Amino acid sequence: MTSTAALMVGAGSAAAAPSYYGTVAMSPGTGKVVGSTDQPSWVVADARAIKDCAVYDCRIILRYANGCAAVARGADGQLNADSAATRAEAERLAVEKLGESAPPFPDLGSASPRAAQVVLSLCTKNAS
Repeated sequence: MTSTAALMVGAGSAAAAPSYYGTVAMSPGTGKVVGSTDQPSWVVADARAIKDCAVYDCRIILRYANGCAAVARGADGQLNADSAATRAEAERLAVEKLGESAPPFPDLGSASPRAAQVVLSLCTKNAS
């Protein structure tokens, strides 16, 4: 209701810029990560992300509006999601918070700790 009142008050002088919403969801069982962006409301963004995930245990891990979101996965399989005004900043934050991790034993590659990798990044169309 608050946003409706704000839109009505601002309607006389200048049209308010539309807001776009996004949601990131993931399945703990499968590790699947999906996102929904440019939706008209949180409800629609949440529903689209859960539907696109299409796994019974999907859950919402991040909501964002008028900006960007990123999900990073560490070598140990841990996930972190973050949001920011720009794609680069969201990706940096998601990776930075995980830090370096080593893959679980046994790993056929190197067991040396390594930085997380971005597995998903999204921006609303009005992100800076």
